[in-house]
Amino acid sequence: MKIVFCISLFLLSACQQASGDYQLKYVQDGDSVILCCDQGETFVVRLKDIDAPEKHQPFASESRDYLSQLLEGHPLKLVGKKTDRYGRRLADIVIDKSSVNEQMVKTGHAWVWRYSESLKLQWQQKQARKNKLGLWALPESQRIEPWQWRKQNARKK
Repeated sequence: MKIVFCISLFLLSACQQASGDYQLKYVQDGDSVILCCDQGETFVVRLKDIDAPEKHQPFASESRDYLSQLLEGHPLKLVGKKTDRYGRRLADIVIDKSSVNEQMVKTGHAWVWRYSESLKLQWQQKQARKNKLGLWALPESQRIEPWQWRKQNARKK
């Protein structure tokens, strides 16, 4: 049993570290997708440095749908090999040398993650907010950062 687990783990990690393009399998939400590589294994990618509205938040479906539009039908490159505490790969998704993560923030479809050190993303968010793009067009009462929303709507155990 241990051998089967180790082989499975090796194949999954090989898939995540393979060079080349990845294909979109499914968009979970505005900052998480399931991708596939040439070995056929799927894995979850969490878009690094951004945080999109949660499932029941205002603008969640618009964010998810926009990310789907951006990714659908394109070969995807990943920049970043770290994983988060849930085992998701943290990465920038790149299409034709253009960052999808940045596009999500520039168009107001995601917030900059509260711990991000990216000055570029912070500037892009400031511009999107100033121009009332995407979620920034919502009434202020509906613009709750996802980390605040998760805290306020934590599941009771």
